[in-house]
Amino acid sequence: MGNRIKVFVGVMLAFVAFGCRTTKYVPDDAYLLNKIEIENEAKDLSKEELRYYVRQRENVKILGFWRFHLGLYNLSGRDNTKGFNKWLQRIGEEPVLYDELLKQKSNEQLRLYLKNKGYYHAEITDTMMVVRKKKAKVKYTIKAGERYSVNKVAYRIEDDSIKPYVLGDTINSLLKNGVPFDADLHDKERSRITRQMRNNGYYGFRKEFIYFLADSTIGNYKVNDSLVVVKDRLQMAGREDSIINHRKYRIKDVYFLVGYEPQRAVREGASYLSSFDSLEYEQCKILYGENLNFRADVLINSNYIFPGDLYNVDLVEKTQLLLAELQLFRFVNIRFRELEGETDEHGNGLLQCYIQLSSSKPQSYTVEVEGTNSSGNLGAAGSFNYKHKNFLRGGEVFDMRFRVAGENQRSRAGDLFQTLEVGGDATLTIPKFLMPFKIENFRKRYNPRTNFTLSYNYQRRPDYTRTIANSRIGYTWKSTPLVTHFLSPIDFSVINVPYIDPAFEEQIENTFLKYSYQDHLISSTSYTYIYNEQSLSGAKNYHYFQANLQFAGNILDGVSSLVSSNRGNEFNEVFGIRYAQYVKADIDWRYHIRVNNINSFAYRIFMGAGYPYGNLTVLPFEKRYFSGGANSLRAWPVRGVGPGSYEETQLDYYNQTADIKLEANAEYRFKLFWLLEGAFFIDAGNIWTIRSTDDPEIDSKGLFDFNSFYKQIAVGVGTGARLDFDYFVFRLDMGVKARDPILPSGQRWILGTRSITWDDVAFNFAIGYPF
Repeated sequence: MGNRIKVFVGVMLAFVAFGCRTTKYVPDDAYLLNKIEIENEAKDLSKEELRYYVRQRENVKILGFWRFHLGLYNLSGRDNTKGFNKWLQRIGEEPVLYDELLKQKSNEQLRLYLKNKGYYHAEITDTMMVVRKKKAKVKYTIKAGERYSVNKVAYRIEDDSIKPYVLGDTINSLLKNGVPFDADLHDKERSRITRQMRNNGYYGFRKEFIYFLADSTIGNYKVNDSLVVVKDRLQMAGREDSIINHRKYRIKDVYFLVGYEPQRAVREGASYLSSFDSLEYEQCKILYGENLNFRADVLINSNYIFPGDLYNVDLVEKTQLLLAELQLFRFVNIRFRELEGETDEHGNGLLQCYIQLSSSKPQSYTVEVEGTNSSGNLGAAGSFNYKHKNFLRGGEVFDMRFRVAGENQRSRAGDLFQTLEVGGDATLTIPKFLMPFKIENFRKRYNPRTNFTLSYNYQRRPDYTRTIANSRIGYTWKSTPLVTHFLSPIDFSVINVPYIDPAFEEQIENTFLKYSYQDHLISSTSYTYIYNEQSLSGAKNYHYFQANLQFAGNILDGVSSLVSSNRGNEFNEVFGIRYAQYVKADIDWRYHIRVNNINSFAYRIFMGAGYPYGNLTVLPFEKRYFSGGANSLRAWPVRGVGPGSYEETQLDYYNQTADIKLEANAEYRFKLFWLLEGAFFIDAGNIWTIRSTDDPEIDSKGLFDFNSFYKQIAVGVGTGARLDFDYFVFRLDMGVKARDPILPSGQRWILGTRSITWDDVAFNFAIGYPF
């Protein structure tokens, strides 16, 4: 064994040593660009902003120092006819050689950028230094000087008809007296005015009609800004262009082209639409190729564009979004055609609107088979999913799922046992709010959905069998493109435990867990708020925030208290079953930072608490918090942490749950080669009880206390490997306990104090990123 270890270490050292030959492919008369350094005096401009304008970047690094991809390239041989050498060069990164011309261009780009930011007198010097053999460093030193600010903003509008729109909205202008001069603000102001004009009927208005004149000669580092809006230029064949006022446009006709096939339309030309049938509904004309498989009001309820209205780009985009989210169409394309020579009674131009809708398949199904691994417990699962996107001919989506899963698990003593889970659910989603009262225009403003769900789940373990039946009514709507709301006024569950192993029942008899394995009802109302920037295309960094609030049992308690059979009893029942009462709230915040194409950071904070009261003094098992596993504290098994510093010894398997959960995670991710990615992470957190459990040991070690909870934080570190297939990610993480709260006080830190054992290590296989 010792010789094998020596051989392995020798191979690794040889690999590292060879990979460190970063100048292997650097010619004798060239230098490897080892580092780009920026020394910047402009405190309101970050180095990252400035680095973007440097035309040459050094080879990428992982871990902040290791040029791994350059090392892969350097591992290749010089014979490019060999496939292995080609492969290494393809997955690696060619050495970046210092380029004098690119250094000069970078200087020019930085100077221009600083001028656009108001630093008119910025001085930039660039220096190339040879730091070692065949390696060079380039340093850019920026003496920014004083930044100019806007003294006053003047307006010159050549077209009197649009003056009220521009001058009447100056309160929302981005350019105000005293703000730092910034050319980017000019562009944003042009976009803002252009959108305002296009929202008021000016279909042909473009940013090119707006430009700025900046006078920086007035002294005292001030700039007088002049915003100029020019007239339109009418191009006339064979004649000199004519300068005209800007023109409003009104919608004359709206055509929905259902089942539109772009390739066939191009191939057949003008005759393509002649085969379509048509009908008119709410002044709009609906043309369809074969049968119209949905009611006409489905389109009208998702439409903001109607004959007689002025053109409005905001309403066009909202229509595009509403139609796309119906799931009835593969793509939605809205285009306009100007009717030359035609005007309305006010002289406004006229437009025809064509909404091209390419139909998608109304029904689909998928069958999935997968292997599972929960903290080393192997199993298999299969699922069948069926979807109908137009179930009642009104754009309703019907989803039905069935899943069966089995898993081999090991108890704390190492004994093997099997678990079985079978379940299914059916959801009908209706693209509007179904309420006893009417909410005018809510559909068009917030794109609401009403969801009806029925589900059933059967769980079998050696120690108990449990079934969960659930019915739920929910509402979903988006108040902004980034904010989604979920409201479930009725969520009713029946939890039945038809079998419990007598030995297991005896073990939990004197613990608070016994209530979790009794029949009970949950009738709750919940609300969820989600803010998600991830959908923004091209977003470098993004936030995700989710907040949940749930109340349970209050309505049932009010009704059951009127039932005479419940009076005088220790607790109330409905249909002979005890119901739960609690309030529960939690938040989940995540932040992702994309450093470059290779490196990124991800952070997560979770805080949650549930308070049981009234008819049931503990949270139901399904609503309790737990920690550990592939998406939590990865150095511990699922439900293997807490509460607090308490160590469960009575049960044969991990089943720690509680009322409060605090957790924080940080992960550094980096791409290696092909589909392979790596990661280093640190996880910290724990769970705690919020009320006395009648168990003195749990109460002394697991009850949440503001003065001592931080001493019970579990900390794990680790590394992981991932295969990114774009649509899904296979993930393998290895977590190591760094701080274990069940150890005696003063001995809880493991790393650096004693040797790591296999009991301190956990492996997790999962699908997808942990957060």
